[in-house]
Amino acid sequence: MGLTEKINRTDHLSYFEGQIPVEYVYTYGLGLEKFFRAIKDKGQFLASRCKACGVTYLPARSFCERCLGGIEDTVEVPGTGSVYSWTVVHLNMDETPKEEPAILALIDMDGTDCRFMHYLTGVKAEDVKAGLKVKPVLKAKKDRVGHIEDILGFQPV
Repeated sequence: MGLTEKINRTDHLSYFEGQIPVEYVYTYGLGLEKFFRAIKDKGQFLASRCKACGVTYLPARSFCERCLGGIEDTVEVPGTGSVYSWTVVHLNMDETPKEEPAILALIDMDGTDCRFMHYLTGVKAEDVKAGLKVKPVLKAKKDRVGHIEDILGFQPV
């Protein structure tokens, strides 16, 4: 049975051993393209504001999720925010223990109507609390490639 073959009978299933080769190209789209390019080139956070609703989205988007109107304009926002919620991650994806626990936070981003999820750095888990003010930590400009990993995390202000 090939990868694209339709399964008509569930009693004739087969399986693949090893890795299945899958090739694809992921494109950000217009909104995320602007967002990641601004981080890469200028270290800026770009949001988009819907003229009809007044909602400000981060990362930037090309349409409003509330009214479905198109959004062309972007605005620079500070990239700072406040911790809304967080969790402490003790295991890797393969369920082995992490060398150091990681803190993943949901951050209310200043100047926007959105929350952004990313790691907290430079703070111990026991010192994290709701409302903790944080700022982004970016890779050095020469090391940025236009990817979410250009943001190393958020640290307390």
